[in-house]
Amino acid sequence: MSPNLIGAIIGFAVGFMGFVFIRLAASRVESKGVGPEPAKTAKILRLVAFVDLAIFTVLGYFVGPMLTSGAN
Repeated sequence: MSPNLIGAIIGFAVGFMGFVFIRLAASRVESKGVGPEPAKTAKILRLVAFVDLAIFTVLGYFVGPMLTSGAN
């Protein structure tokens, strides 16, 4: 496996953890009515969860080779 792919997989795993926790936070915000517009806040948090997942996967793809270049 290439360093790019390994980095993307690790980035996906980290992003997925963030995705899960941000979605849990969105559910709590929506159920407990935190803030003036909890439904809108929860919707934004759910969108941020998807963006978080994508960014960490792409970031891992590019950072993976940088971290393994000195290992040779």
